[in-house]
Amino acid sequence: MAPVPPPPPPPARSRTAAIVLLSVAIALVLLVGGGTVSYLAGKKLNSKDGTAQRESTAPSPSVESAAPSASVARPEDTITISEPDTLNGHDKIEAEELSSLTRDLEKEVEGYPGADNAFGAAYGALGEKKLIAALAAEVDIDDPQGMLDTMFQSFSGESQLTGVSPASTGALGGVAQCGDSVIGKENVALCGWADEGSVGMFLFFYETAVDVKGDFPDMRAEIETKG
Repeated sequence: MAPVPPPPPPPARSRTAAIVLLSVAIALVLLVGGGTVSYLAGKKLNSKDGTAQRESTAPSPSVESAAPSASVARPEDTITISEPDTLNGHDKIEAEELSSLTRDLEKEVEGYPGADNAFGAAYGALGEKKLIAALAAEVDIDDPQGMLDTMFQSFSGESQLTGVSPASTGALGGVAQCGDSVIGKENVALCGWADEGSVGMFLFFYETAVDVKGDFPDMRAEIETKG
């Protein structure tokens, strides 16, 4: 009896569909970024105006006021953002089809006023319905909750976001939340965080917020460190 030939390789349709889905989601993220940039730029402008006003109305320093204060401010933690090679056990996707998309993500977060160490990347396997987009940057934030609200409101304005609720921040602090969306008839969960020195977002394709909330704090810790 002749040997049974191996089954044909699976069609590339699932891989193509994943790329299209990611393309649409990144387009939405770029729109979200516009709102975030406006928020940060506005906060910095208001901060400068407030500083100038305080300086113009402040009395001239006397000998007594020039004396050093007895109180010593506690140094703030240094916040560092780094791009991991793997995320939650999933390898970074280096597919040529995604190179321009991830570059767009990176350019978007690099455009945040004062941003440093910004990155955008995708993790998982295109043909296996396992896909996570991540973007983050180091940036000084005076109002983390306001920043996070702006980010989620901007996303919801372009693609209906439901079930938004607080998420665990783990040992890193700040504020975090997750919500659900549907893009191209597929579930997409969005989780984001903001603290005094960073902002970041994950898009979990083919999953809901309930599925990913438990993993979120550890995934954030793979990207952000404090010390």
